[in-house]
Amino acid sequence: MTAPHPEQTLVFTASSIVTLEQAGALETALELLSEEQGFLPPLLTYYEINNGKAWQLDIYFEQVVDHLLLDSLKERARFSEIIFTISEVEDKDWVSETQKGLAPVIAGQFFVYGSHDSDKIPDNKIPLLVDASQAFGTGHHETTCGCLELINHLASDQAPEHILDVGTGTGLLALAAQRLWPQAKTLASDIDPIAIEVTERTLADNNTVSTPLNTAGISTLVAIGLDHPSFEKAGPFNLVIANILAAPLIDLAADIAAVTAQEGYVILSGLLIEQQKNVLAAYSAQGLREVCRKEKADWVALLLKK
Repeated sequence: MTAPHPEQTLVFTASSIVTLEQAGALETALELLSEEQGFLPPLLTYYEINNGKAWQLDIYFEQVVDHLLLDSLKERARFSEIIFTISEVEDKDWVSETQKGLAPVIAGQFFVYGSHDSDKIPDNKIPLLVDASQAFGTGHHETTCGCLELINHLASDQAPEHILDVGTGTGLLALAAQRLWPQAKTLASDIDPIAIEVTERTLADNNTVSTPLNTAGISTLVAIGLDHPSFEKAGPFNLVIANILAAPLIDLAADIAAVTAQEGYVILSGLLIEQQKNVLAAYSAQGLREVCRKEKADWVALLLKK
C-alpha cells in the first residue's frame, strides 16, 4: 500500500449493506452503548441506495476498528447476521460526503432536507433544513419521524405558548415546533454541548429571507436532566418533546411531569414498542394519559396529556 502523505491521516470504516430498520437499530444501539459505557461514539452514517431497496451504512473509527464494539452493536440491535467489511481510507469530512446521499423526509406537513436538496422543496410543505452532523436527528430515524408526525397532529387545534425540547440533538424538533407556532417560546436543551452547537447552526441555517425564523422565540441550554433553573423560569410548558431513550424517559418522568402545564402535552420517543409498557406506567403514575401514538417498524412515539 502506498504510504499516505504526511498531512493526511487515515481512518478505518466498518461498512455493510442493510435495511432501513437495521440501520436505525444500529444507530440507536450505538448511542445506547456509548451512554452506558461513557465513550464518544464513532461516526455512523447511512444513506439510501438501489432506489430505496437497501441502505449503505458506514461506521468511521479514528484508530483501528473495535471489533468488540461491532459485536456488541449487532447483539444490542438484534441483527447478529449483519456482516461488516473493514477498510482503511483517507480522513476527510465524511459527514458532508455521506449527507449527499440522504434523501428528503416527508412527515405530515414537514419536508426535512439537506442543503444538497434545496431545489426539491414542495410548495405545500414546511421546509426544515437539517444537514447531517455529529448530533442525532435528521428526520430519517423512525423515532424522529414519529415525533414530527405527532407535532403535526397537534397543529390543527393546539397553540402552545411554551415548548420544551429535551435532548434536542440537531434541533430539528424544536425547529419544527417553532415553524408551526412562531409566537411560542421554545427552549431546546441537551446534555451534549456539541448538540447545542449543531442546534444553533440549524436555527441559523433556517433563518432565511424567504423563510424567516423567529429566533428570539428559541433559546438553547446545555443541561443534564431538568434541574437547571432555566427550566423553571421558562415553564411551565404546554408542550414537552423528549426523543431520547426508554431508560432516561422513565428516570425523567417525574421531572417532565413537573414542568408540564396542566392540560399540556408530552411527546415521548426513542423507545421500542416492547419498552412502551414501562414508559407509560412511569408517566401514568405522574398523571399523564396517552392520547395518540405513531408506530414505525419496532419503534413508537407517544403523545400524552396531563
